[in-house]
Amino acid sequence: MIRTTRFAATLLCSAVVAACGQKAADSASQPTEGTAGAAAVSRADAPMLTESYAKMRKRQVAGVDYRLSVTIDKQGKSLTGELVADTTLNGPLEQPLTIDFVQGNVDSVSVDGETVPFEYNGNFISIAPEHLKDGDNAIAVQYQHDYSTSGSGLHRFEDPQDGEVYMYTDFEPYDANQLFPHFDQPNLKAHYTLDVTAPKDWTVVTSVREENVIEKGDSKHWQFPQSAKFSSYIFSLHAGPYEIWKDDADGIPLRLMAPKSLAQYVKPQDWFTFTQQSFEFFQKYFEVPYPFVKYDQLIVPDFNAGAMENVAAVTFTDRLVSRGEKTQAQRMSLANVIAHEMAHMWFGDLVTMNWWDDLWLNESFATYMANLSLAENSEFDNVWENFYLGRKQWAYHSDTLPTTHAIQLPVKNTDEAFANFDGITYGKGGSILKQLPYYLGEEKFRKGVSNYLKDLSYQNSTLDDFMGHLGKAAGKNLDQWQQQWLYNAGLNTIEASFQCENDKVTGLTLAQSAPEEYPTLREQRTQLGFYRMDGDRMVRTDALPVLYKGKTTEVKDAIGLDCPQILNPNEEDWAFVKVNLDPVSVENMTRHINDIDSTYTRLMLWQSMYDSVYDAKLPLDRYVEFALENAGSESDINVIRMVSRHLGSASAYLGQVQLDDARRAQLQGDIERFVWQQLQQAPAGSDAQKTWFSTFTDVAHTGGALGNAEKLLTGSLEIDGLELDPDMRWSLVTLQNHHLHGDYAEAIETELAKDNSDRSRLKAIAAEATRPQQEAKAKWLDNILNKHDEFKLSQLKSAAYSLFPTDQLELFRANADTIVDAMDKANAVADPEYIATYSRLFPMDCSKKGVDRISRILDSDGEINPLLEKALKNIRFENRRCVAVSDLLAAN
Repeated sequence: MIRTTRFAATLLCSAVVAACGQKAADSASQPTEGTAGAAAVSRADAPMLTESYAKMRKRQVAGVDYRLSVTIDKQGKSLTGELVADTTLNGPLEQPLTIDFVQGNVDSVSVDGETVPFEYNGNFISIAPEHLKDGDNAIAVQYQHDYSTSGSGLHRFEDPQDGEVYMYTDFEPYDANQLFPHFDQPNLKAHYTLDVTAPKDWTVVTSVREENVIEKGDSKHWQFPQSAKFSSYIFSLHAGPYEIWKDDADGIPLRLMAPKSLAQYVKPQDWFTFTQQSFEFFQKYFEVPYPFVKYDQLIVPDFNAGAMENVAAVTFTDRLVSRGEKTQAQRMSLANVIAHEMAHMWFGDLVTMNWWDDLWLNESFATYMANLSLAENSEFDNVWENFYLGRKQWAYHSDTLPTTHAIQLPVKNTDEAFANFDGITYGKGGSILKQLPYYLGEEKFRKGVSNYLKDLSYQNSTLDDFMGHLGKAAGKNLDQWQQQWLYNAGLNTIEASFQCENDKVTGLTLAQSAPEEYPTLREQRTQLGFYRMDGDRMVRTDALPVLYKGKTTEVKDAIGLDCPQILNPNEEDWAFVKVNLDPVSVENMTRHINDIDSTYTRLMLWQSMYDSVYDAKLPLDRYVEFALENAGSESDINVIRMVSRHLGSASAYLGQVQLDDARRAQLQGDIERFVWQQLQQAPAGSDAQKTWFSTFTDVAHTGGALGNAEKLLTGSLEIDGLELDPDMRWSLVTLQNHHLHGDYAEAIETELAKDNSDRSRLKAIAAEATRPQQEAKAKWLDNILNKHDEFKLSQLKSAAYSLFPTDQLELFRANADTIVDAMDKANAVADPEYIATYSRLFPMDCSKKGVDRISRILDSDGEINPLLEKALKNIRFENRRCVAVSDLLAAN
């Protein structure tokens, strides 16, 4: 699975899932005597699965295969199904066998053709031991289950443009049981034999291609052969009148599918090219042929994540489809997501974690391998710069938060499986895997991965299995490395100090430090970049690999090198570490930022400067002045993307910090004018032009700028080369509504008349919710807090993300009691995605009162959902950071 950038930003402030019912589960999971003399675990009546119970059930069940018949339709609210679980038990049972099935209806249960009594509590089916025997049992269940509107389970989507209905599944970690009753844990892998009755104009998709389709009146009966053996969370069922494109990847059949109304915007050649390139790279790198029979990719709406690695039938969010020309960065992002999910076909699907404590490794590996695939076998030449700009920054930020954590953590139950699904899981995990080839050697790392996949194909594995294969291939014991990097939290900092005589280095030391609460010092390989002016360019004179460890490392190989004017201690971002530049480098960087030859180094130095603002070491206004003075000369698109993002963030900070109103207006106005100027001056149709347009819609606030935005929307003002696609137009509509400029309400209706797609409807909700009016806030708060069952989750998300922007704090404060009072009601909702949505109602509040408000909630005696608790801790941290930025600015 992968999170797109939009959701990655959200995860900086919250996890993805709540550990509902944890206390009940812990208190209920007391060991007793059980199967074959081993400890048994009683099961709590809760919609999740504990690790302790899963271990016990694994001892009960020697093996299982599933035969599943499902009937789905266009207009109904639920599916009907019959499941036969061919189950082999390990001896006679001493406690009931439970079958996971959350929020469904069970009609009957039989064993070997004989109806048996059962219990069903809405979370799982229980069959008493006397109705089962040692060895083989054919357990049949007839059932119904409602379709989902939250994106989990079997989700039903009705397209408002043409009325067509589409369905798809999303199961990770514990939602496959919403499609059919079964043992929903990753280490009970199974074969699946599926048949589906569906409307005759639909295509049905799963992990294998159909072997027979029989037409029956208005329906078709799709029959599929038995699948390969894999975990149920990557099983899938997708159905609907999808538009279909076909291609081939060296003998592997490829299909791409999308809803009909979106088909005009899909660029299948990009999808197929990126897919073919990824197959070419991975099969060679892993030395394991693609293990499944075909490869389908489906673009679906209302998807909570970016994509999901269902075996041979990967789902992708429709947000990856642009309704205009993609920038090169957007194309690279698409290629990255495609490669990420494909990497899972081997690492995750073929070889699968034994339990959810290794989910981080699953995602981190796919993150690293996707970028490596693009860097080695694609049209893109700045892949690792993009990794640094995106995932790496997410990781660094996450590691500074109070909710940071070790990469490897115990996971007590499936509710906790995504609790730490954040920048540590993706970004830090991917980053430390990126450094392993430097540490072990690239070929030794590759060989270890290949051997791991070969030895454990179609099995389950643990972290020790993976590290053992890497260590064996490299001839190196990785126990200490594993302890330092995987079991200890925190972000280290390095700083170089050097001495020179006669323009040559006479001594160079790397000093490593760690935060007080996470004191671990680590060992890793970095690269030192030495820069000096050569004419009018700052060029790299030397690049020196260094293995550092402990508090200080003497770099003897640096002696005799040319004395640097800028020394970058993490050149090309080899290491996962924060960098403090020495005073000489800081001074020369500020004087020569545009003269530095390496775009990668410029990117890192720009980030270093903004980190100084975020750490309250550099006054915000000084950064703004520096950026406005220097950014206009930058031509590299990644640096432009970074600086434009920083300017948007700086403008938001300026709206909250304690500052003289005239000075605030000056700085925000300077940013607005600069961005507008860059938008007008950028090459026609360029990626830079699109980037500055996006930033303009973030920072525009004065009458003149809003007037220009309105003219762009109506077409009375044009900028050469700037083609407004529907999504860009909606950003202008949202801007208009955000500031109540012009006929803002009519602007929404006009756009909906042009484009009544589901995406446009969601953007219309966001535009209405962002209005600085109490009636708009009250309406959508009521919908989110009290009427959430009447809306799709995607609609509630659109409102919540837009309801309280940072310049509308007074409206948040006026509604804060309503939001806090609804916390118990929100806690009672089992859906973790809803809890994450609720947490978005708390914006950054750059004041002591804002900090205290969150502290009162956290310090109260009431129960707080762990997901919400994590989000609130991070919001309080951001509030405190903002106060520190404000204090430094005031003292400047």
